[in-house]
Amino acid sequence: MSSQTNDKWCVLPLLAILAGCGFHSVYGTHVNDKTGDTDAAMLASIRIDSIAGRMGQELKEDLEDQINPGDAIAAPPTYHLTVSLTSSESAIGVSRDATVSRYNVYLTSTYKLIRDADNKQVASGTLTHVSSYNNEINAYFSTYISDADATKRGISELAEMYRARLAAYFDAGAPVEEKPAAPPPTMPNATTFYPPGSVITPGIR
Repeated sequence: MSSQTNDKWCVLPLLAILAGCGFHSVYGTHVNDKTGDTDAAMLASIRIDSIAGRMGQELKEDLEDQINPGDAIAAPPTYHLTVSLTSSESAIGVSRDATVSRYNVYLTSTYKLIRDADNKQVASGTLTHVSSYNNEINAYFSTYISDADATKRGISELAEMYRARLAAYFDAGAPVEEKPAAPPPTMPNATTFYPPGSVITPGIR
């Protein structure tokens, strides 16, 4: 028996164990126990609000590709996601002559997931991504391209982090819309008992 076949038989029990522990692929067709919908369908029901700035627009496009690639699932919007994005850089590699050789690019994004049915915020949080690029001495255009590439890569990976975060939220059982409390039962009208022989005057009891 080849080593490749042996590897296959070794992996199968591991997958069975993981499945028993509730593990499933984020990109799979896992069905939510509480809603009966697949994770993919629930993600597709999220509408992404506009995000300010050029980087924000890039993040919005990447997010839409992550939660519903190619608009493959026609799902009516059930939630909308409001997102903000900020970026900053800091030097992490400084030579003896005070020349910076490497920078970190920090992307910080906060979000709120709103349920459309009752306009209630059902989830919120912050995601942070760090990427880096080299600062080539006297190679300004090359450094500019490296900076832009690090930022673009960071935005793309941040969108993947969003997908994982939202999928985990739905997998845990997103709360459904609260139904209004039922009114208290109506008590039947009390019946006044009149002893035999009583004289009843209209309007007076």
